[in-house]
Amino acid sequence: MASSPSDGRRDLALIRASGSTARVLNLALVYERFGDTDGFGARPLFRSSKLNRALIIKHAVREHERGLFDRPEPHTTKIVFPYSPIELELGGSSVMLGERRFEHNLRQALGASMADDDFLADLDLVTLLHELPSFDPFLLKEQLKRAGHEPDACFFDVSEADTAAMLSFVQGEIAPLVEMAFGVGGRRAEKLALRLAEKLMTEANAQMLAPLRETMRLNVGEFAEGAFAWKGYLYYKWMGQGMARIHETFESSFSTCAIASDDHQQRYEIGRLRHTILRGIDRVGARVTETVRDYDRDFAALVRGDAGPFRRFLCDAPAKFVPLGEAAGAVKHIHSFWGFRFPAGAPLKLEAGEALDVLQEFERMLRGLRLVTSQEVLLG
Repeated sequence: MASSPSDGRRDLALIRASGSTARVLNLALVYERFGDTDGFGARPLFRSSKLNRALIIKHAVREHERGLFDRPEPHTTKIVFPYSPIELELGGSSVMLGERRFEHNLRQALGASMADDDFLADLDLVTLLHELPSFDPFLLKEQLKRAGHEPDACFFDVSEADTAAMLSFVQGEIAPLVEMAFGVGGRRAEKLALRLAEKLMTEANAQMLAPLRETMRLNVGEFAEGAFAWKGYLYYKWMGQGMARIHETFESSFSTCAIASDDHQQRYEIGRLRHTILRGIDRVGARVTETVRDYDRDFAALVRGDAGPFRRFLCDAPAKFVPLGEAAGAVKHIHSFWGFRFPAGAPLKLEAGEALDVLQEFERMLRGLRLVTSQEVLLG
């Protein structure tokens, strides 16, 4: 099991106070904030107390780590066990899903005294988290619930403002379908759309949704599967509205960020990375827009009464959903990380070494995205 080197300790210190993001499930911070609460004690995420204080990261595999795998992938899930959950700058040990002897190393990290049933349950949950496109709290909570896990609300850092904004967005999105499926309009359709949006976001099998299921000609099981993909696309469409704003933020902050270095080669490499990351964010935004446009086209056909295209879209969704979530999650994570490093009003200044570390990590994340199939276009 690997130990975090000095640059790893710096990475951990930087994300300590940033909470969970699309790529980091910061259970150390959850433990720090809520570890003494009844909810955390009664309904933890994992059975292992060590996992409930870990960092679970959608990790871009670095060149020096590739030798740990028989078949290295661009991304994996990395579990970091901090030496102190409240002093992450002290570093920690880690395991990565897919590395040789992963199960053995995880078992050693959690302790030999852990019961087999508890270990296997936690191993299954780690695998489930690995398969998620991102750790966005809405999708995380929804997928865990589908798998029979309902940990305490403290594990899902969803702001009330975001929840209300997304619900209002979904209400507007499904309003035309409500008018068609239920034959109502005006204020009545608006109220019904809000109620159905709440049901769609929380109860895929709610009887109230039966007219929508029948409109799409899906059985109960198919609709439950399709509803999760539908909610995911609605989530990413809602999130994608801010993609252009994220690009503008980085273009502005990158151009004004002061880098303390007299080394010409360092400054050149930092400039190259800035350009690459901006191109990557722009390309991800374009591909997300293309994917959402397909959704909009097939949903419009459903509203016109032709359920076939949208039904096929939902059946094909799993193949698109993971890379879409991975790409949107990467950009959201970059934005969250940068916002934590430079909160409003903070001076935009970095030492050259830190700038290279941070920007290289961003570049690695963008290089491995499956949604962006052309590396030449993304990183040219």
